[in-house]
Amino acid sequence: MLKATGNGALAAINFVWRWSVPYNSRNRPEDPVYAAVWSTGLNHNDVLDILRESFPSIPRDELPTEEEAIRRLVRQHLPPGGSGPSSSSSSTCQEENDSSHSCASSVTEINEDDMINAEKQKQKLLDAAEESWPHLASSLRALLASLNAQNVESKLDSLLNSPFHTSSGRGAIRRSSSGVRRTLAMWRHGFKAAVPRTERYLTNLFIIFLVFSACYPDVAAGFLSERSYNQRSIGGRIVTLCQLWFLWRYPYHSLWLLFNWSLERLLGVFVGSTVYALAAVVPEIHAAYKTSWFRIMMLALSMSWQIGVQFSPPLRDYVMRLVTRRQMRSLRGRHDGEKATDWELADNAINTELMTIKTFNAQGKAVSADEVPIRVRTERYIQYTACYKLGRPADQLVGLFKDDLEGIINTYEDYQSTSPATAPEDDGHVEPRTPKFLLVFFDMAIFAYVCYSFYSQPFTFNTVVAYGTVVCIKQAIIACKRYQTPKSARRLFTNMVSINIIGMFLVSTPVTVNKDVLKSDVNFIALTLAMVFATLFLAETIAPMLLAFVEGLVSGCTWLKSKMRPKRSEDIGNSVKVKSDSSAASGSESSGGKEKKASAVREAQLKSP
Repeated sequence: MLKATGNGALAAINFVWRWSVPYNSRNRPEDPVYAAVWSTGLNHNDVLDILRESFPSIPRDELPTEEEAIRRLVRQHLPPGGSGPSSSSSSTCQEENDSSHSCASSVTEINEDDMINAEKQKQKLLDAAEESWPHLASSLRALLASLNAQNVESKLDSLLNSPFHTSSGRGAIRRSSSGVRRTLAMWRHGFKAAVPRTERYLTNLFIIFLVFSACYPDVAAGFLSERSYNQRSIGGRIVTLCQLWFLWRYPYHSLWLLFNWSLERLLGVFVGSTVYALAAVVPEIHAAYKTSWFRIMMLALSMSWQIGVQFSPPLRDYVMRLVTRRQMRSLRGRHDGEKATDWELADNAINTELMTIKTFNAQGKAVSADEVPIRVRTERYIQYTACYKLGRPADQLVGLFKDDLEGIINTYEDYQSTSPATAPEDDGHVEPRTPKFLLVFFDMAIFAYVCYSFYSQPFTFNTVVAYGTVVCIKQAIIACKRYQTPKSARRLFTNMVSINIIGMFLVSTPVTVNKDVLKSDVNFIALTLAMVFATLFLAETIAPMLLAFVEGLVSGCTWLKSKMRPKRSEDIGNSVKVKSDSSAASGSESSGGKEKKASAVREAQLKSP
């Protein structure tokens, strides 16, 4: 009994720990394995050594070393799927048809379903990148992924040499290409070799600044006696320091990665926190910060800073996309005589670069590495990366890498939008957007209530309004991006929203019910400890639980409709059957009456002389 109780307690502790923020924020063992893929040796002998392991029956001197030729070889000799056991089970049942016909027919139906599902799965793999096929050797998959990454860089150089680029479009491609090359260089050569010494020093200084930014607002709140701020934020500060520790321990913690992470945790509230700290030590600011004009000014200043620092890169990208479209329309309308661009050839080149991997594989053409579209190479990388379960820092770096690749594709889509030629109908690889937009809806509902509950506290209200607005916009941007996964949306939700949901129950609701609830030291300590525990061990479960609840609700509604439809169709069928039976009966009665009349007439004719 005691042993069973102890095992149950250990299982519960293990379950809670695995759903805790520190556990999910850690670096995973697959992170260095994933980074090592991009440093796979690509010289002639290394490629042949890897291929020799997977194709021992082919002589070494006959093995290809060019990427597309290797992919054709893989599709020829190592295709996914096969006949599987379903066909053998079906034939066995057919042999025993005389003895157990009913069993054979039922098993055949099951095997037909299995065969259909297996065929669909096989076709899905054939439409995907070869490096995402799970049955291939890991060394072969890594070779294909590394060759694809190498040719991505070559492809970016060739794209910039195209004659139809606008100035803004070329600039966008250059910015994205720079990010792609820097990330690949870090993975291949390491952080120290790929990043200049000055940037490494700035990175370490920025980490120290972030640690300081995580601590001083709570010290200021202690001077100002705003206990609700400390109760709500202490747990979040602990989580922030944990995540910062794992980021520092991640070998590829570039300055750009730290900056983007700090936007979710610290840098966005820097102005509001600084004024808050000044109000604690400067008497003049302390006297003014509760007045209405100071409150409005701080709200506007905090909102401006939040929006400016959070959305300057995306706003720049969207504005430049509009400028690119305008410049492309203007360029198409020019007539420069002999130097005029052949727009028919240009539109064909643009449409080719936007070809999806499914369409490219369906064509089955033998092409060289330079002829593979940039979108195909992007989708190959995304599908291969989806095979890894990376830690939070590595996953966020991959998200930034995907943003750079998506920026290049967006530029070509802007070019395509100005073309009179027909655009391809296939959207290609798009991550599920429904769960991401559901999280946006939850953000809006949560922050509306939190802002209402903190209206009477100037600093907290200003911080939450600006913060909530930024979070909703940021979550919507991730929902609109085609290559950002629901996992990225859940990470943002956990970092920026889950703590506020917990605060809604442990801070907002008690303060709304009783404004003096935190004046008691006992209440303050108890609610603060509860908030810390909930932040550390419950915040990760909120986003999956909300999404599971909505999915269950939708599934339940679908199931209910499916149950009601057969009933309605059955009622309609019964009514039709009753009508048909009654019409048949009436028809038989009428026919019987006619026959009786005819027989009576014949008898009368026979009796008459």
